[in-house]
This record gives sequence, structure tokens and C-alpha cells, in this order.
Amino acid sequence: MANKVSVVMDGRDIGTYVLPNADVKIFMVASVEERAKRRFKENQEKGIPCTYEDIVADVEKRDRIDSSRAFAPLKPAEDSVRLDTSNINIEESIQAVLKIIHEKAGI
Repeated sequence: MANKVSVVMDGRDIGTYVLPNADVKIFMVASVEERAKRRFKENQEKGIPCTYEDIVADVEKRDRIDSSRAFAPLKPAEDSVRLDTSNINIEESIQAVLKIIHEKAGI
């Protein structure tokens, strides 16, 4: 599909394995604590029982597993733009992504 139309994809191996020739690659990061805080809030809103500490442990475990796997490990593509969203909200993240896309596309 990505070879036929413009597409936005999200995933831990998109820029390095799935679409290594993509025109724009953004490697989004946030601190473990921030990602755990976001997931904890989301789980609370959905009524999913959990503790913040368990979520921190889960996030750290997933990062460790994904970063060390043999096939398509979690890592930024060499030509990706790193975007740290630790200290910005969703709207600011969207604006930052759009700015990167416009800069890369020359818009």
C-alpha cells in the first residue's frame, strides 16, 4: 500500500524495516516515566486495574525486549528525525510532526 499512496504508519520498526525508503521518518521518544504516566491515566479512564509501578516495569521490559531482539530491533533509522514528546502534549506533538513533514517535503 505504501508504494501506491502516501501513508502515515506508526510502529517500532517502520523506518528501519517496514518502510526503510520512506521520505519522512520520525523516531518519537518519551521518557519511561512519561509513557507510564500516560498509559496509567488511559487505563484508569478505561477502568483497567493497574499500578503505576507495574506499568513502569512493563514499559521498561518492552523497551529492553524490543531493543535487543534479533529481527528488526527497536532503533532509529539513520535518516530519521528524533522527536522527544516527554514534555509536550498531544496537540504540540501533532504540530511538531507536521513541522518535520513540511520541512522534509519542502512545503
